[in-house]
Amino acid sequence: MFALTVNTKLKSKKAKFLVLAIACVLVLFIAFICVSSFVYTPPKSIEVEGKGKYTTVVKTDEDAQEFVEQFSYEVEELYSLQEMYVPIEFNEIYAKYNEVQKTQGLDLEPYKGEKCKLYIYKLKDYEVDNAQAYMSVLVLEDRVIGGHISTMIEGCESHTFFGE
Repeated sequence: MFALTVNTKLKSKKAKFLVLAIACVLVLFIAFICVSSFVYTPPKSIEVEGKGKYTTVVKTDEDAQEFVEQFSYEVEELYSLQEMYVPIEFNEIYAKYNEVQKTQGLDLEPYKGEKCKLYIYKLKDYEVDNAQAYMSVLVLEDRVIGGHISTMIEGCESHTFFGE
């Protein structure tokens, strides 16, 4: 009789542990679903009032070139491809730069501290302030999150993808 009682208690403890383990897994799964629904995902395209709509999907160098060309620029060459971090804190210069982003339907705020790719293309037959122009394109997880047109001259202002 003693063996039967001990065996029943063991089964009961195993059953309680199994129920508790399943409950924990369900709670973690629900928490994951809730958190992932709050994570910001960049849009596949953006429409800027008075300027038009543009796609932001960039998975390869060819996609990045097509991104540039949708603004009617011709790519002469890929000047640079590097990785960079969006600053965690924006100084005055980066805050001003982010205002440029906002005028073209983008915003770097959600990406502070994120590591992204920076494509820089030399534009064919296009100048800014009588100097060779380049388009920089910031890409995170296959989406354009920012960028600009400028020269490689220090102090040159950043212009939007639309050339303004």
